Amino acid sequence: MSFKSKRMIAGLVASLVLIVGYIFYAMNTVAIKGDDLQSWAIALLVFLGISIAANIVVQIVFNIVASIGISVREADCDDKKAERLIESSIQEDEMDKLIDRKANYATLVATGLGFISALVFLALGYPAVTAIHIIFFAIFLGSFVGGIMSVYFYEVGVSHV
Repeated sequence: MSFKSKRMIAGLVASLVLIVGYIFYAMNTVAIKGDDLQSWAIALLVFLGISIAANIVVQIVFNIVASIGISVREADCDDKKAERLIESSIQEDEMDKLIDRKANYATLVATGLGFISALVFLALGYPAVTAIHIIFFAIFLGSFVGGIMSVYFYEVGVSHV
């Protein structure tokens, strides 16, 4: 498995843990009740902030661990060669840009469909709290689908699709 796939999987696992944490929070009896949109919006913003910070920390820790792993695996080489190996695994090329474009498209489609679903629910008379949760989960689902597409394209290749 490639370095970039492993990095993406680490981010996906962190996001999955955070969304499960939010689900437990939202279903908790101490959680906000009813149609208090301001309180739900604050809770969602807090979880988005935590998610962003957690993903940054996970990526930093992953890069440190991966660099140590490459250095240990290539123990017979000098520091400059190990540094070049690490640099080459992080460098972005045309394939990375194509994969990013395809994954971003999948992210936008999933997020857009979630937004449209939220509008449909509002049009059918559901509470606004339902709509903001649908949008929140659509953002999560969109980024998750994009991440899975990235891993798929890195492992199988973009020419197969």
